Amino acid sequence: MNVKEYISSGMIESYVLGLVTEAERQEFESLCASYPEIAEARKAFEIALEEQLLKDAKQPPQHLKKQIEEKLIATAPESTVYEEKEETSVRRIGIWKWLAAASFILLAGAVYWAYTTNSKYKELQASNQELQNQLQQSTALLDTLRQQTEIIGHPGMRMAALKGTVNAPQAFATIFWDTASVSKDVYLMVNNLPQPASDKQYQLWALLDGKPIDLGVFDMDIRQKPLLVKMQNVQKAQAFAITLEPKGGSVNPTTDSMYVMGSL
Repeated sequence: MNVKEYISSGMIESYVLGLVTEAERQEFESLCASYPEIAEARKAFEIALEEQLLKDAKQPPQHLKKQIEEKLIATAPESTVYEEKEETSVRRIGIWKWLAAASFILLAGAVYWAYTTNSKYKELQASNQELQNQLQQSTALLDTLRQQTEIIGHPGMRMAALKGTVNAPQAFATIFWDTASVSKDVYLMVNNLPQPASDKQYQLWALLDGKPIDLGVFDMDIRQKPLLVKMQNVQKAQAFAITLEPKGGSVNPTTDSMYVMGSL
């Protein structure tokens, strides 16, 4: 076990402040018995916490103490015989009330300190988790981009630039066709296509001797994905085209809804 990492993990502070579960408490106490360094760190934090609370505690003004004692004396039963004894008792009552008030102030300060410390700890945890998630996403994206860059560089990879038709002159897409592989993988890169209606989907076609071959439908959210989207494979093709079809695709392309086309 790495004792230094455990001590710096925040578990000691959480234990002392009572923020741990029963299982965590038992585990911590067991570790204290096994590792003197952890027990010493706990003791040091308890002492530091006590000193801080005493330092931060606000002392009530002297005139308030005097008013309380006067109030208690005024309400005490009159007696000539036990006057001195009763006065001493009153003073003792006032002292204990004063100590109780001071204890309450210390307790309130401890609760507030624990609350703020725990809140900051949780904020730091959330921030750290968010950074870790961003790092993981960036790492995954970088790996994907590296892999897809390698795919584009495969020997035998052919490219077809699909240019816009009259339906969308500014539309543009790119096809990468791995003719050297046995499966003849087809990859699509959407450069620019208009957003279709919710009941429509774009469909990719390969053209061979004037006959269309369905290579699958896709949604526009693929633009949020890195570079290439793998479509259905095709063994032979002379050109590629994308048409706008009813959601789910069509058996045959709607030629008057062709948005881009390009030959090899």
